[in-house]
Amino acid sequence: MDWEREAVALRWFEHCWVPGLLQTEAYARATLAGEALTPAEADDIVASRIDRQAILRRERPPLLIAVIHELVLHQSAYGDRELMREQVEHLARCAQMPSVQILVVPRDVGMYPGLGGGFIVAELPEGEHVAHVDSQAPAQMIKDASSVATLNRRWERIRSEAHSRPQSLDLIRKAAGSWT
Repeated sequence: MDWEREAVALRWFEHCWVPGLLQTEAYARATLAGEALTPAEADDIVASRIDRQAILRRERPPLLIAVIHELVLHQSAYGDRELMREQVEHLARCAQMPSVQILVVPRDVGMYPGLGGGFIVAELPEGEHVAHVDSQAPAQMIKDASSVATLNRRWERIRSEAHSRPQSLDLIRKAAGSWT
């Protein structure tokens, strides 16, 4: 994830999960439940995901704009209400960081371009853009300018469906309260 450490800006869309840079340890572990991993492998993945979050606390963090679907805030993690309350409260705290913007696509939006799956577009210091697309198969890095441009256009269409930053934070806070 060198590109993530080097990025000056990250535009991250997720419609099923909280983005990895914004996950608590317990939530990160829950995302791996049922995978064909040994306990040691799961521990390594979770530790790596949590360690990556340090970029948000460095002196010059990248701008992180995360767009999530509202249902992510209400989707149970195997019935663990406490885990979800902690995760959504953590998300609200992250949303108040100066370098982090979290925007929420409302649940009643209907069909929109985000239904195709999550992705990240990173802007690197020299202006280059690279993308990371996750799926059920192994994730892939995309450097081809035309493909990245397609994802940038999709990003703008998805973002246009989202609530404003203050409205999104209000939704996140209300969702945290619903897990008590």
